[in-house]
Amino acid sequence: MPDRIFHLLLAVGSGCLAFASGYLALPQAIPAGSENEPAMVLHVESREAAIDLVARDSRNLPIASLTADELVVYEIPKHGARIPRRVLYLRTVDPERKDQSEELAGVFHVTSGAVCALDATVHYLIAIQASADPGFHTVLVKTTRPHVHLTFRRQYFVGHTRENATAETLKKLVTPTALQEAACYHPVTPATLALTASVLDIPGRNSTRYAVTIKPESLGEVGIHGAIPRVQLDFGMCIFDSDGEVANYLHSTVDHQLNAADMARLVGHGFLSFLEAPGVEAPAMARVAVLDRNTGNVGIVDVSRPLPIAAQTKQREKKRKLIGDIRAFGAVTPRENAFCGDVYELPIHASSLDELGRLDPVASLYANTLNVPNEDITRMGGIPGVTHRSLWFGIDYYGKFYVTKPGDYLFELQSDDGSRLEIDNRAIIDLDGVHPVAKQTAQTALSAGWHSIHVPYFQGPPTALALVLSIQPPGEPMRVFNLNEFAAPAAQP
Repeated sequence: MPDRIFHLLLAVGSGCLAFASGYLALPQAIPAGSENEPAMVLHVESREAAIDLVARDSRNLPIASLTADELVVYEIPKHGARIPRRVLYLRTVDPERKDQSEELAGVFHVTSGAVCALDATVHYLIAIQASADPGFHTVLVKTTRPHVHLTFRRQYFVGHTRENATAETLKKLVTPTALQEAACYHPVTPATLALTASVLDIPGRNSTRYAVTIKPESLGEVGIHGAIPRVQLDFGMCIFDSDGEVANYLHSTVDHQLNAADMARLVGHGFLSFLEAPGVEAPAMARVAVLDRNTGNVGIVDVSRPLPIAAQTKQREKKRKLIGDIRAFGAVTPRENAFCGDVYELPIHASSLDELGRLDPVASLYANTLNVPNEDITRMGGIPGVTHRSLWFGIDYYGKFYVTKPGDYLFELQSDDGSRLEIDNRAIIDLDGVHPVAKQTAQTALSAGWHSIHVPYFQGPPTALALVLSIQPPGEPMRVFNLNEFAAPAAQP
């Protein structure tokens, strides 16, 4: 007997999503998509807290050989002694071993949250049993192996259930503003619903259809209830253009009763919804937020296609120069040969790059150059899709570049406030701290082939900001470092 698909078109003012919800029996009905977990963020799935952890040795090189027996995890309650937590499993994640089909230019990639640090570094995924209590929980991870430095987030977040979500909590979390913030910036509370999404290729349509699924392991975070089970979800979709600007915001609601067969399919394959965005061409990026009205829990997923190099060149020719505008630090829309930067919202009076290691990133952005000259801040609107902040924020940039001419390369870094330059996991320039614009140069020998680059940066008090990275290859003049100029030759994998 074929699946029953429940179709319904929701019109909510001028900004609405065409919407159809379905409950799957056949997993192949969902086109395959790629998914990345948030960078260095603790997240909860099926009441397990999954901790993303990076281990480095005394030379700052990643370690990929730790075992579960060498790690000790504690949960630290607000009151009382620390509680040992057993490591349920440990998995090593090597970004260089991704399926090559996920990295083809022009295809749509599915991401969720900030991904730059983990996409650039060998790391571990550790699972422990999560607390049953909603809210933030603090953890501590230690290792018995000497001379190893661990980087991880100190907190994970547990969403509410229908039983413990109070009316006061729902009044705060379940609002049109909260939904739009989650889709166009980031949510009030961390996302706890695990989503996947993909684009459906339907010829002849004047819109783009997305298949969005709440994964089965997250159904416990959805407030399905009643003698006749009922699901109540709000969907928001923020459409971004290739400049990373918000082009449109769409929203819709589903309120549906489920029968026994529907419930059985949900357990096996999750909750599938089809969303449509108007326009002949697929958007550069769409961010979908799902908000459950009975718990206040939210899920977020990005569906994007990298901007090719040729399109980037045309974009630069027509784009006005951004001066004194934090949008010059990058855009939420991915692009080829780009720095990937995890963005942090810092506490007021932050004074060091060390703050980045104690916080969760709120989103990621992309830039081919780090070229923000020393200017007073003239725009206070923040970066669409990333943050409302124009002060007290940090960006942790990661990238790779290919050298065809071996030799001594001179790098110049200037910033207001703190920054650092690392090449191949070795710090060569350090401008940390709160200070007016400062400049420093360093020379390093580079062999032919791939090299990694890491530039953490933070902006503190008003009113000036700056971040410019320049390079002088052997026998050439100094110029702004553009990763497009250091792409691998066509023959290179």
